[in-house]
Amino acid sequence: MQDKLLKSGGALDKLAALDPDIADAVKTFGPPADRSLPANFDTLARSIIGQQISRSAAYAIWQRMKDQNIQTPDSIATMSVERVMQAGLSRRKAEYLIGIADEVTSGRLDLEALHQLSGDDVQKRLIEIRGIGAWTADNFRLFALGDMDAWPVNDLALQEGMKRLKGLDERPNGKQMEQLGANWRPYRGAGALMLWHIYGILVRRATIGDI
Repeated sequence: MQDKLLKSGGALDKLAALDPDIADAVKTFGPPADRSLPANFDTLARSIIGQQISRSAAYAIWQRMKDQNIQTPDSIATMSVERVMQAGLSRRKAEYLIGIADEVTSGRLDLEALHQLSGDDVQKRLIEIRGIGAWTADNFRLFALGDMDAWPVNDLALQEGMKRLKGLDERPNGKQMEQLGANWRPYRGAGALMLWHIYGILVRRATIGDI
């Protein structure tokens, strides 16, 4: 898990040895807090729910889903789209969750077994599923699987953190983030955690919370 990986001798220390800017940032802001999550349906579902809405709105929807017993793959896989939508989800997200729940309950998607695959293979398997894009797959790899090379380049907070870390005039786009992170391999995930930490302090004045 990330707390172990980020301790002395872990991924962040190794990244700091590669990049003086990261080393300086760690001295200035301290290391990021552990944000590891379980590799289960809840984590994946909440990531889908949180796409393109605020964290507070996503949290409220998840709480309604729990209150209405719509949070387990066994329950969701057998529900109609309209029933899942009653918790406040859009039709498309309800369809996504039903599809993912079916993948899990059928055994086609074994979330626990993803630990045994390479990062690239995890990415490939997840984005095969409707509703799971590269950003969601990268975040699941990083937070749930502890993949310290996961690199969600299109995350706006990550891009803003890189802008501040490197003193750039403009926020880098996804392609530029790929280039900027190239020398961080295989510790780009640790870099992502540090960039979110920087963003949380300098932009939001607080550490980023749960995804």
